[in-house]
Amino acid sequence: MVKKILGFYQRLVCHPVPIIFALAFLSAKVWSNTSYGGNLFNGLRSGLVGIVVYGLALGIIYLLSEKPLGERFAAQRLEPRQAKRGAVIVIIIYLFILGSIVDRLQRQGFMPGHPLFSVIPGWNLWHSLFNEFPGGYMTANIVRNLPFFVFIPAFVLYRLGVKRGGFGFFGGDLKPALPFLIIYMTAFLFSGLTIERWVFLFYAILYAGFQEEFFYRGVMQPLFIAITKKPIWGIGLSVLLFALLHIPDFVFRVYPTVPLALSSVASTGLFGGLLAYGVYRTGMLWPWILIHALSNVVGF
Repeated sequence: MVKKILGFYQRLVCHPVPIIFALAFLSAKVWSNTSYGGNLFNGLRSGLVGIVVYGLALGIIYLLSEKPLGERFAAQRLEPRQAKRGAVIVIIIYLFILGSIVDRLQRQGFMPGHPLFSVIPGWNLWHSLFNEFPGGYMTANIVRNLPFFVFIPAFVLYRLGVKRGGFGFFGGDLKPALPFLIIYMTAFLFSGLTIERWVFLFYAILYAGFQEEFFYRGVMQPLFIAITKKPIWGIGLSVLLFALLHIPDFVFRVYPTVPLALSSVASTGLFGGLLAYGVYRTGMLWPWILIHALSNVVGF
């Protein structure tokens, strides 16, 4: 076992993808810390602790899984030509989602400029439909994003030959996900249970958990792996796009300064890497959907 885990970390620290993510995370933490009056040492310590924690988490997933089960996602087995066609369409969907976020922030006054999608016929009506949507913003977010994160990507995979059982929701190897399910569920249960928190968890499962995990880990990641034939590159590219999509909201709406926003984007990237690797090793989505949702509720 010692030889196995040492070999894993040797491969990890020698590959450019984890090195780039680690350096980006470290740089973001140093910049954020020093921007708020902290010193360089504290920023380095914060970044290194985060890298070590996520590195240990990846090691746990590796040790508890006998082999990668990513091929349970039928998209990962597609021929390169089919995968390229699917990836092009998925990237177009991704850019559309990114544009819709910018458009929403402009309409809400967080970003300058005329709403980006106002030139699209019917988009103003589509946007206004969710302003007073029954059930409030949670229901509106779930319904508004389902076509782009789930329905259209699923239809693309279906047209490429992926059958219903090839989407990787269930089956696979649960063991590597169990420690994280236990940690996050325990944190949720001991953080003060209220009706509001249960409602928010349900929302997080249906929105960020289900929709984002399906789009990034169930559709985009297998397609990228099928194209590159190198899982770590496919995982890295999908995680990069996952993190970058959070920039507009984090920079213009959520956080008061750019360094703090980009620090959170970097943390999102490492967390996305954990989820992506977990999906690749376990060959299924549902536990990582729940972990993602629980993380959004408990805040780590």
